[in-house]
Amino acid sequence: MKTLIWDYNGTILDDLDLCLKIENEMLTERQMKAGYTREQYRSLFCFPVIKYYYKLGYTFENESYEQISVEFNERYDEGFSSCHLTDGFLEKIQEAQEKGYQNVILSACRQDKLLKQTEELGIADYFRERMGMDNMLAESKVEMAKHWMIRSGVNPGECMYIGDTIHDMETAQAIGIGNYVLAACGHQSYEVLHKATDHVVHSLREVQL
Repeated sequence: MKTLIWDYNGTILDDLDLCLKIENEMLTERQMKAGYTREQYRSLFCFPVIKYYYKLGYTFENESYEQISVEFNERYDEGFSSCHLTDGFLEKIQEAQEKGYQNVILSACRQDKLLKQTEELGIADYFRERMGMDNMLAESKVEMAKHWMIRSGVNPGECMYIGDTIHDMETAQAIGIGNYVLAACGHQSYEVLHKATDHVVHSLREVQL
């Protein structure tokens, strides 16, 4: 059986505008350069997330990365209701089901939040498993992915990985999945993604299952 491994934020969940709003608010309150546009954000964002914060001008001299992360996540939770599913996701996940594929989520989102949010979005039943991190600092998904591959017994050659960032490509490659696609509908631009790989499309609607 073919397995589709889905990233969550930026791939399934369109939370770009919320993240951008929070970043600009936090920068403004700290009297740092703010007013970033969607495209500026998508050209700067990267993993590990702390590297992205350095790009924005954070030094973590007066407040830690952990403190910044907690504040961001609190604001994100407050604004989550403004987010929606990425264009084309429902059509694509339904196509996957019709073809008999099993679907799993592999996310940097904290596990309890991932479960709660996917229930609220009405998409939980589409997935065999929904795997999130056990912290809020958006660290690497690679180790989590490796553990899942061992535990599940799934053959990497029978998997397809769908994400929206270079980190998703790195995660796919780290667990032996060569069949991956990055959809430039989320947190990194088509230009940024295309510099790293040819496995790029503009939207989920273009993904060939």
